[in-house]
Amino acid sequence: MKKKKFKKQIRKERPISTKCLFCETKTSPSYKNYEILSKFLSDRGRILSRDRSGICAKHQRKMASEIQRARFLALLPF
Repeated sequence: MKKKKFKKQIRKERPISTKCLFCETKTSPSYKNYEILSKFLSDRGRILSRDRSGICAKHQRKMASEIQRARFLALLPF
């Protein structure tokens, strides 16, 4: 019996944008600015991940909680 050779898969890493919108403007996400928060939602209403949105981890966590707050107030869709 021959042994199967496994080829190493080469991962193409996506370039992560280092330009965080909130870090550049020195602001933090707020549920009151739902127009800005809607840019970080997909067309199905899901929150985009960090590598797709290009914001830092600190503001990603804050943004997720602010989107949930805006959803409870019916400013953004579920």
